Amino acid sequence: MTGLPDHLRTATRSRSEAAEERARAALSSLVNNGKQINFTAVARAAGVSTDFLYRHPALRALVERHRAKGGGPAGSIPEPTTAASTSSAVRALAARLAQEKRVHQEEVVKLRKALEVAHGENLLLRRRLARYETD
Repeated sequence: MTGLPDHLRTATRSRSEAAEERARAALSSLVNNGKQINFTAVARAAGVSTDFLYRHPALRALVERHRAKGGGPAGSIPEPTTAASTSSAVRALAARLAQEKRVHQEEVVKLRKALEVAHGENLLLRRRLARYETD
């Protein structure tokens, strides 16, 4: 919005804020009435586009949470996630991935050892078979 006059920037901002308020109210209403929650339903009830909901991270997170729950009780709209909670979630997932990587690496080592043993047994059996075939 750079280059726009201040009054246009202000009008755009207030329109966006009003649309966000309508979306939150529509979501709350759908939840209170036990309706199914999805982006289309919230957009229709709020008079906004689904693109608007997708482009606003806080609204998108709210809709996705309620959609996953399949609706919810009255007044259960959670607050948007903070950077700290997002950061802790990322750290927890990174730790989980690191643990899974270690487990997989250990499994690969065990499987390689088992494969070496199998190759050795296979070689011994081939040598025995070769001795019996030459007799």
